[in-house]
Amino acid sequence: MFYKGKRVCAKWAAIAAVTFLVGSVANVRATSYAYSVQQTSNYTISGATVGTVTPFTSSSAAQNASPSGSESQVGAADTLQSYVGPAPNRPAENFFTPKGQTTPDYSRGDASVATAPGALATNNVAEGFLAGGGIATGTGAWSLSLPLTVTAAGTVTLSFNFTNQLNLTNTTPASLAADFSYTFEIRNSAGTVVFNSSPSAVNQNASLVSVGNIFNPSSGSISITTPTLAPGSYTGTISGSEHVFINAVPEPSSYMLLACGAAAMAGLVLRRRRPIR
Repeated sequence: MFYKGKRVCAKWAAIAAVTFLVGSVANVRATSYAYSVQQTSNYTISGATVGTVTPFTSSSAAQNASPSGSESQVGAADTLQSYVGPAPNRPAENFFTPKGQTTPDYSRGDASVATAPGALATNNVAEGFLAGGGIATGTGAWSLSLPLTVTAAGTVTLSFNFTNQLNLTNTTPASLAADFSYTFEIRNSAGTVVFNSSPSAVNQNASLVSVGNIFNPSSGSISITTPTLAPGSYTGTISGSEHVFINAVPEPSSYMLLACGAAAMAGLVLRRRRPIR
C-alpha cells in the first residue's frame, strides 16, 4: 500500500508538471502586431487639364490562426473592409485608425478614395494581431485613373499632403513585415509609359524578426514634376497600397518543455503497468 500510495502521488505530481509545462508553452507563445496606414489629401495638378477621375479600391485579409479564414473585396471609390477575427469586434467601415492589440486573433484591410473636384483624398489601412502562433496578412489598395490634356509643351506637377505610419510589435521571436507604397505614372495616347515616380517619402517598409518594436510615423507635403511633355492626351495613374504580414510560432524551447512533460507522463504510464508488489 505504501508503494501504491507513492505511485498515486507520482501520478498527480506528473499531471501537475505537465499542466504547468503546457501552461508555460501557452504563456510564451508569440504576441505579434502589425499596422500600416497611408492617407493623402489636398491634391493639385498643374500643367495639364484633368478629366473625370476613375477610382478603384480593394482589400483583403487572411489568417491561419484562431479563427482562421479569408476575405477579399473590390470596389470603385469605397471597397468594403476585409476582416477575419472575432465577429462581435469587427471594426466599422472606413476605420483607418489602429484597432490595436485587442480582441485577438484578427487581420483586416480597407481602402477608400474621395474624387470630388478639388477634394481628392485617399485612405487605406492594413492591420493584424496574433496572440498565439499562426500566419496573418492584410492589404488595402487603391488606384485613380486621370485623363490629362497637355495643351502646350511643358511639365506636369502633382502635389499632395501625406500621413503615413508603420508599427510593428513583437514580444517573442516571430517574423513581421509592413509596408506602404505610392506611384504616379503617365502614359501617352499609344499606351507607352512616359513618366513614372515612386517617391521614397511615401514608399517605405519595415520588418522585425526578433523581440522589439518599430514605430515609424511620417507626414508632410510632396511635389512630383515630369520632364517636358509634348502637347496631347495622356492618362495619369496614381496608386497606393498597404500590406502587413505576420508569421508567429512558439519558440523551440517551448516545444522542448512540452516534450519533457510528455516524456514524464509516458514514464508514469509505463510504471503503472508494472504489477504492485
